[in-house]
Formats: sequence, structure tokens, C-alpha cells
Amino acid sequence: SATADPTAAIVAAHKTIDVGYARALMSPFSAVAVQYFEPGQAYRLGVSATGVAFDPAETMTDVIEMTLEAGAFWVAPMTGSKPPVILGKNAEADVVVSPGTPLKARTKIGSRDVVGLGRYFVESFARPDSGNARVFDPDAPARKAFTGLKWFAPNLALQVKAVFVPIQKPDMVIILTSRGLKKEYFRVGVFHFSIDGKAQTLTALAVSATLKAGDVLFVPFRDATTGVETYDVGRFLFIPFAPPDSPYVLDFNAATNPLCNYSPHYNCPIPPKENRLAGPIRAGEMTYPRPH
Repeated sequence: SATADPTAAIVAAHKTIDVGYARALMSPFSAVAVQYFEPGQAYRLGVSATGVAFDPAETMTDVIEMTLEAGAFWVAPMTGSKPPVILGKNAEADVVVSPGTPLKARTKIGSRDVVGLGRYFVESFARPDSGNARVFDPDAPARKAFTGLKWFAPNLALQVKAVFVPIQKPDMVIILTSRGLKKEYFRVGVFHFSIDGKAQTLTALAVSATLKAGDVLFVPFRDATTGVETYDVGRFLFIPFAPPDSPYVLDFNAATNPLCNYSPHYNCPIPPKENRLAGPIRAGEMTYPRPH
């Protein structure tokens, strides 16, 4: 059967990702604006038939004010013929459009909540020290133009067995991002493997120093294709954490691009220098062509 064919399985996995992006109302291809917040900061967000803007200089059809306070966002309706609505998300983390709850007064919203404002969707992410709000337009030109990501042909030789060596006392590292910001991770272990007989290593990062079942190891990397055939920031592997002494397979056919390849409204971690692989990794995702 097709599912028993490892090459077909890789193609099917890529198609699943493509279909997910094509269907999603909120994705990098529908993102049209983003604003970063520090604690106590407030910004107004306005939308109209012609566009969207934070702290709009002109009168717009619908306006809300967003404030980051104590690690949470508060949203207040300012102008508009009808109140914005609070919407939830489905299992795929995409917005559920109806029925929604009208937002008639200044309200604290949850981290998974989305605010519907006109035809736009506003998703916020809050932490104690920072936050951001990203705006999505389901009618965005990039979403309408999307026909699928660009993938290398399946390469079974780049499904490589690896040994994961945990770091006994994980250290916190600061990873720079594509927007010149910083993100905190913990170095939790090192993968040891070989490609074409050459020994290689990749450091695994995680958001917590203590790993448990269900956690994901974040492995950003660069290789000889980076900036040529693949995205110039690098590519990412996300690997489920397994119990001690479990076998791992690093499947580079599953390597994907940072979301900032698709949209300037994202902030992506840059792979650390130690995760530069020798030689080309021609598997997984290629650079997504940007319109110019």
C-alpha cells in the first residue's frame, strides 16, 4: 500500500502541510500586520475595507485598543458600527469563526482567544515580560496565491539514525532572531549521527530545562544549501522527546522553514553556530519564493 512506501509517506506528509496552509484562515500567508508590546504598553488597532494599521493616523471603520498588563492582553472597543467578537480556535489552532462572543467593554482575553475585527482576525500572545498581536486577513493576496510549499524530492538516505546524549545540567542560551530580538531556550542534549560516513552533531533546544513525555526538541540548523537552495536563515526540525536510550531517527525530509520565510510579520530564531552541518542537506523544504 502507499502508506507502506516510505517515499510515498514523505510525499503525503508534505501534502498534509500544504493542505493545512491552504485551508487556514490564520497562517503566515494571511498575516498582514504585527505589533510587539512591552508591559504597560497600549496600541490602537484600526481596520477598514482598504487595510489595517496599529496606531492609525486616519479614521478607520473599526478600532480597538490593546494593552499588555501583568502578562495578559486587555482589549477595549473604541469605534465601529458593531462590537468586535471574541473567537476560539479549533484543534488545528485555526480560528473558529462563529458564533463568537461580542466584546462590548474592556475585556481580558485568553492566550488562545482571537478577536474578530471586521474581516480581520487578531491573535495575541502574552508573556510576563513581552507580548505581540498579529493580524490576519483571510483575503490576503499571499493566501490567494498559495499553491503549496517547495520541497526537495524524498531522500531516504537523509532519514538517519541518531543517538541523543542528554546534557545533565541544561544551560540557558539566548538565541537571536530575524527581527534582532532574543529568545531564551535551554540546551538539553546533542544528537550524534553520520551522513555519508561523516560524523555530525546537532544541539537540541527546548523551552524547559526538564524534559518529559510529549515535549518537543527544537533543532534549528544550517547546511551548505542554506541561502542557495534553502532559506537563508536556516531550517528547523521538531523531534518528539523519547524516553532515555530510545532510538531516534532524524528525518531531514521533515525539515521546514521558519515562518519568516513566508511573511515579514514573524520573528524567527536563528540557528546557533554549533548547528552548522558540513555538506548539503537536500531534503525537506526549499526556499519559498517571495513576490518582488
